[in-house]
Parts: sequence; structure tokens; C-alpha cells
Amino acid sequence: MLTLSLNERYSVLGCQSAAEALAALQTSRPDLVMLDIRMSPVDGMQCLQAIRAVPGYEGTPAIALTAFARDSDRQAFLAAGFQAVAVKPILDQCELEALIDMLLGSATSRSAPILTDGSDNGTMSLHGGKQ
Repeated sequence: MLTLSLNERYSVLGCQSAAEALAALQTSRPDLVMLDIRMSPVDGMQCLQAIRAVPGYEGTPAIALTAFARDSDRQAFLAAGFQAVAVKPILDQCELEALIDMLLGSATSRSAPILTDGSDNGTMSLHGGKQ
């Protein structure tokens, strides 16, 4: 659902696993990465670590999608290299788009490629990290 709804505004490549996301980096160049923390068998934090190891992706903005909403969880995700945390379920698509635009550096980033894990279908609150 998330991939479909974001595809109305952005160019989104939805992947079903960390392995698929890493393979996609060989043929596409996303400007932003959104990863579900509870992916399996490789979780979102491990996937981000693998993405960061790919040359050219060290500083690509990343959003953690998670149901873990405690401040300590958010701080752990930000410390792991995510620039923002989106707590599911997602309620306001406009807030998500504003967060994406902020991370991409433009309120008119309508064609920016975004890599998602394709698994989210809920609502959310947003928590940005350090820029």
C-alpha cells in the first residue's frame, strides 16, 4: 500500500526483501530509502548497514518504518544511521510526503526515486533526526 500510494507522487521501487533491495541498487539509484525494521530474515537496520556499505550510498537519506514507538527505539534507529523514523500505522500521507521532501531537500521532489521494502499498509507518526 505504501509503495502504491507514494507512487502517485514519486518514482518508487518497492522491494520484498533486503536481498531484493540490495540487488535493485545495482540497476537503480534511489534518492531515499525506506526500510521496515521488522523485515526478515534481514531486518531494516541490517539492510541499512548493507546499503551503507555499497559505494555511493553512504549518505543516502533513510527512513525507518516501525511499530516500535518508544523514545529509546527511535534514538536507536537514528543512531543506526536512519535520518527519520515513521511509526506505523501511517495516518497522514501528507506528513509522510513532507518528511520525504524535507529529506530530499525540496518540496517539489515529485520525480525523486525512492526505494521501499513494499511491506507497509498502515498509519504513522513522524520523527526526524539530525540533518
